[in-house]
Amino acid sequence: MIAYQSAIGSNLTDAPSKQAIRTRLVLGLAVFDFFAISLGMVAVALVYLGQIDHKRLVIFLPLLLPVYYAFAARQHSYRLNTVINAGWSMSRAGLSFIFATATVILALFFLKASDELSRGLALAGGLVSVAFLVIGRALFATYAYRKLDGQPQSEIVLVDGLEPPAVCNAPKIDVARLGLRPDINEPAMLDRLGKIINGVDRVIVSCEPGQRGAWALALKGAGINVEVLAPELDEIGAITHNRYHGTATALIASGPLTPVDRFLKRCLDLALAIPAMIILSPFMGAVALAIKLDSPGPFLFKQSRIGMGNRMFAMYKFRSMYTDRLDHDASKLTTRNDSRVTRIGKFIRATSIDELPQLLNVIRGDMSIVGPRPHATGALAGDALYWEVATHYWSRHAVKPGLTGLAQVKGFRGNTETSLDLMNRLQADLDYLEEWSLGRDISLIIKTFGVLIHRNAF
Repeated sequence: MIAYQSAIGSNLTDAPSKQAIRTRLVLGLAVFDFFAISLGMVAVALVYLGQIDHKRLVIFLPLLLPVYYAFAARQHSYRLNTVINAGWSMSRAGLSFIFATATVILALFFLKASDELSRGLALAGGLVSVAFLVIGRALFATYAYRKLDGQPQSEIVLVDGLEPPAVCNAPKIDVARLGLRPDINEPAMLDRLGKIINGVDRVIVSCEPGQRGAWALALKGAGINVEVLAPELDEIGAITHNRYHGTATALIASGPLTPVDRFLKRCLDLALAIPAMIILSPFMGAVALAIKLDSPGPFLFKQSRIGMGNRMFAMYKFRSMYTDRLDHDASKLTTRNDSRVTRIGKFIRATSIDELPQLLNVIRGDMSIVGPRPHATGALAGDALYWEVATHYWSRHAVKPGLTGLAQVKGFRGNTETSLDLMNRLQADLDYLEEWSLGRDISLIIKTFGVLIHRNAF
């Protein structure tokens, strides 16, 4: 008898806690490596050199640690599959330490600073440190394996008329019982699906063959790996499929960013958004006051937008329209000299100042500095809704929406008066997902300053 989850409205799995455990384990292992290497070197320095603040230790250890971390990262020593596998963890950390020690010794030699190197410290300290490192990593791997129940990733199974393998123990969601279906013409439905799988690493869809296409379209923007059970792949001998408890699966969606990529991107967001909020707060206060003096009503405008994984969120902007003429679902295009726009509104829209409150969305985690711009559900390209123009529209939501993006840097701003306007932006967004890198994000941020004022901003 297969047990199903029946609640809805929040994440139904232990994914957030598992993600938090993974983060703590990786950070904890990095800290452990620091102390294992440092303690080994300090212990030998105390015995061999007679003091722990000896000049040769003070020079050697600060050089060794960053070089070790560089080699360890290259050896994938902090990937979860390595962290929970004692053999892999020990060997990769040990090799990284040996390479790091050799690199530092050679660097000091070529820089003609070998007089500052204690060979006894390097050899004896290296032996003690690597012993601490590999033994500690073996114990840590056992601990990490237990904490993650032997499975670094969290899974969820969406059951749509076809029973999954009886041996699977991941949370199972009977979508029919919850009134869910893969309909790309219903943003509210996609939002509910997005909330169910939020934080999960892998989604398995168990459905009849005729429903696979619909589920593929509905979950393209999930931003995580989504697979559909396809046992017939075994019958034809397919060689590029995955497996789930002995049953073949076809990958129908994947996340464009790895967990490490997402972490680095989040660090960049916070490193820019928090200082920007502090620096710009007096200016933003002045803008808020000007809006209040210009027309009655709140200075902030909150609008529901489509975010990562097709989940809806409240996006903030400075109010640029009269309160009684606000367009909450963005179903009516703003025109040049639009009577709904206030005097201050014309200026802040033309200069993109109205977007500054979205720094709050970035800090909250709803948005990123760079990414596809978030759209409202009522937005039109001509007379058609965005997803009616292109069924692959939902794929752009595989990452967090951004304050700026490739489409904006390319000049695709303003109203989407025709389907071509939307297709240009959509293609730019998909290109961004396919070729993401942290360096490209930084490049797009710099280029954004050149397009803050645009002829289509009104």
